[in-house]
Amino acid sequence: MKEFATLDKAIELAQQGYAVYPLIENTKKPPKGVAGYKDATIDQGTIFAWFENHPDYNLGLRLDLSDLLIVDVDMHEPTKNGRTSLVQLFNQGLTLPNDTYIERTANNGVHYFFKYAGDKVRKIDVWPGIDLLSDFTVIAPSEINGKQYQPLDGRTLADIKPAPNWLVDELSTNNLNGAPEHAYATRQKKYTGRLLDEMVTGTTQGNRNAWLTKIAGRMFGVGADPKTVYNMLSVINDSFVDPALPSKEVNVIFQSILKRESKGVH
Repeated sequence: MKEFATLDKAIELAQQGYAVYPLIENTKKPPKGVAGYKDATIDQGTIFAWFENHPDYNLGLRLDLSDLLIVDVDMHEPTKNGRTSLVQLFNQGLTLPNDTYIERTANNGVHYFFKYAGDKVRKIDVWPGIDLLSDFTVIAPSEINGKQYQPLDGRTLADIKPAPNWLVDELSTNNLNGAPEHAYATRQKKYTGRLLDEMVTGTTQGNRNAWLTKIAGRMFGVGADPKTVYNMLSVINDSFVDPALPSKEVNVIFQSILKRESKGVH
């Protein structure tokens, strides 16, 4: 990192109205005398005082004052692989816009930045390996163990897009600051409820194969057993698809999704 790069970035962000604060070199901890994000400021004099004698300080960004939300995707351990969780969400029709501002973190994770004006939240493992943060974050050009936080594709905070509706819906309807068990239970109930609603809505000729394929993928996504998925597909096809597909085609759809699942796409 070039000398005073962090100071330059801090001043640039402050001029754009983003409140920043210092972090001790190579860490995510604020220096003595700074109360973390609670002391974040856009005052350039204060920022100069922080970084002029400590050009290697890392940089923190306060999110709630700027109505920002970060989806933090990590891969710290095999059972908490955020990228796998993104695939699971995708298979349920829940995707994150790839054209927003995104940073690669020092731990080879990614931070998706979104505009979000809801309540402040810091929820860990909302999905395995995925955290939701709207209070504070470490931001580029911070560096930990020789690895920098870096924007993808030369983007800036001006590229931040609004949070997708499904994510805002989750944040607004669930108590994500409550007990993890409660948050998990209500989230799963909401996904299952949405899936059930879509099942009984059904579909008509011209979209039947693609629709049943999507429904099968979502049933696997909420943890249904293969036998349950097959039986439900048959019921859904007979009851809510007009006209119903031949059972042979339903079986082909099921087998294709089952094959994908067995290869570990989820």
